[in-house]
Amino acid sequence: MKIKTIWQGKEYPHNWEFYAECDEGEKIQISVKNGDAVKIAPNPKELVLQGMASCTSVDVISTLQKMRQPLEELIVECDAEQTTVHPKVFEKCNINYYVNGKELNVEKVANAVFLSFTKYCGVSAMLEKSGCHMTPKLFVNNKEIDIFDPENKISDKLKHWIKDVANNCSNGVALVTGASRGIGNALVKQLSQEDFAVIPTARSKVLYENTNIFDSLYLDVTKPNSISYLSNFLKKNSIELNLIVHNAGVFSLDSGADSLDVNYTEIHKIYEANVFGLIEANNKFMQLMSSCSTIAFVSSLMGHDSYDTYSYAAYRMSKRSVIQFAKNVALQFQNQNKKICILSLHPGSVKTDMNPSGKISVENSAKNISYLLSNKMLETRMKNNGGFWNFDLTKEVWECLK
Repeated sequence: MKIKTIWQGKEYPHNWEFYAECDEGEKIQISVKNGDAVKIAPNPKELVLQGMASCTSVDVISTLQKMRQPLEELIVECDAEQTTVHPKVFEKCNINYYVNGKELNVEKVANAVFLSFTKYCGVSAMLEKSGCHMTPKLFVNNKEIDIFDPENKISDKLKHWIKDVANNCSNGVALVTGASRGIGNALVKQLSQEDFAVIPTARSKVLYENTNIFDSLYLDVTKPNSISYLSNFLKKNSIELNLIVHNAGVFSLDSGADSLDVNYTEIHKIYEANVFGLIEANNKFMQLMSSCSTIAFVSSLMGHDSYDTYSYAAYRMSKRSVIQFAKNVALQFQNQNKKICILSLHPGSVKTDMNPSGKISVENSAKNISYLLSNKMLETRMKNNGGFWNFDLTKEVWECLK
């Protein structure tokens, strides 16, 4: 992809007018506000927003046409706020989708917008990566529709599940992130057998047969709007959590990247999921915690002092941050007299997609973690609040490391 902009000296008020060219298509005028003169074209930042609106529009129209929806009109409106200091960048942006047409299937329209916003639109993804908080809203024939739950089916089902299932589970409600596979998926199943009502979250849909497990809810911890939406959704449905397991995370992109070779892209990608997203999710979800509850952060021995090596530098640093964050949260809760148990843990060498040579099956690992989080271990956990727990495979016991 290649473009160029052209400026030519002209008399006022046209001396701040540009043209942009690409390999195909017409020239585009670009204009910067010049004193009191009327601006004749979008400025560069307005072009960015127009590009995002066009990009997501292409996605939505393409998807709806494949779904054979009778779409008559689509308007996408972007309303952004900038920071007040230079370089002034977008920090917030509302994206409003106005979809019009007779006999539109609301659920299909919402799904088209959802797919564009969460998966396909590259321009919105670039703005998100720059730190801009994106908030989508959908209006179908002038009626506002929730893109995550367009016909309130999930909300209605959750209310019935709370009444019929969750209220009858002796250990209360557990929320598990990163539940699509591996340890997270196995832990959801194990906790349901320990009389928890479990709400799994993942980026993709996961089906479970146990009635103690609710349908998996969408959560991408690298997207702040996804975290905010899920938090507000649970709050709206009066969910009170007794256990949170922060399991979502990523491994090193470059296994050969040691401390002197690791680059910005590697560090940012790993920290975005393992640290930034984890902290943002925890700060939102802990507002839903009941008294005498537990928050567990899945970390790694690779982030502890006892693991003395410089390989997998970005991953190790991210997991070290998780261990320290757990300690800090526990200290703050203690200062605020909150009876919430905080811990970080290393489940041992578990055989997963990220660690195919692991020695512990995900099912056995889930049993081990479930035991650590059980009421039998509550007093011990509270005595070591904020501690880092390691599963010793040779002794088959949990030990709290300093």
